[in-house]
Amino acid sequence: MMSDFKTKSQARRVAVQDPTDVSALAGGYWPPYDRAELMKVPVALRRIGALGVSVKAMPQYVLSPRFLVWRMQELAKVLNERAVRHGSRKTWSLSLPNRQTVRFPLDDPSAVAFKEMADKFEPYYEKALAEYLIATLKPGDVFVDGGANIGYVSAVAASAGAVVFAVEIQRELISQIEAMATLNEFDLVRPLHMGLSAGPGLTSMWRTGINFGAGLEGETERSLDDEPRSIADDFVTMMALDDLFVGDALRPKIVKVDVEGHEIAVLSGARRLIAEARTIFVVEFHAHLIHLYGHGPDDLVAPFDRSVWSWHQLTDDGLVEIVSMTDVVPDPRDPNPKLVFTPRGL
Repeated sequence: MMSDFKTKSQARRVAVQDPTDVSALAGGYWPPYDRAELMKVPVALRRIGALGVSVKAMPQYVLSPRFLVWRMQELAKVLNERAVRHGSRKTWSLSLPNRQTVRFPLDDPSAVAFKEMADKFEPYYEKALAEYLIATLKPGDVFVDGGANIGYVSAVAASAGAVVFAVEIQRELISQIEAMATLNEFDLVRPLHMGLSAGPGLTSMWRTGINFGAGLEGETERSLDDEPRSIADDFVTMMALDDLFVGDALRPKIVKVDVEGHEIAVLSGARRLIAEARTIFVVEFHAHLIHLYGHGPDDLVAPFDRSVWSWHQLTDDGLVEIVSMTDVVPDPRDPNPKLVFTPRGL
């Protein structure tokens, strides 16, 4: 009785046509996309039970009533454990342009540093980026937050209903992202402890405290030979976007890249996504760091053919078209300009 349906809507249509199709009944409710859908799974179980299906006769690892009950119990356990682990933390709140309020943990030096930075901005931190994401993302869209830090941009995307992959190289910040997601019931925020680059491998990273700057070795003119015996460095898994997000279901609607000068390598690892021209790229330009990786400003726009892509700078006044990097205007409120590359077909 393995589910043969590609989508839940397809399963639901079959269940309407044949209310005795147990596989369609189960497939129309599983997997749940949010907590509201999770609460509807018992409805399917009751309908299946009313058909007189023998639970004992079903193998455990198929889409059966016994399987669904077990998965629901395990999911409830995980959510409760996360709530206990993160719910007692000291927190602070931040308002978003869509009038939602997001809670963040405040029991870590990185979280305190971020709060001090965000408090300097009114009415919203990174207002232009937040407004753009809220206006562009729709529920169910896949959003990749490359360089997630404590998860602020991930929270903005999640508030719009997006499925969020929060990619962060600093191990200490993963728990901050997890806590933020738990505190706000953003169950579709998925922290990934790794870095984005041109391809897979391990690279060394400074062991330091609060790190808002470039900490990766290996691809900078400051690089040293990889030395696993060094206690001064840590090692981080690196992956390419093309290797992570394969197929229509995982194709991102938007990829945000904020990697402290490492942008060119990240874009090099997204050649397929760029060639498909179905994903928007929001790239933060770190003019003072990009040269450390052997690149210049023009390398940032080179992957995006202007006949296929439109180029804009994201400002408080909205998207401003640019035709070259010399058109990028410094903003005293945002020293790292955000560039938006949009496929012309979208």
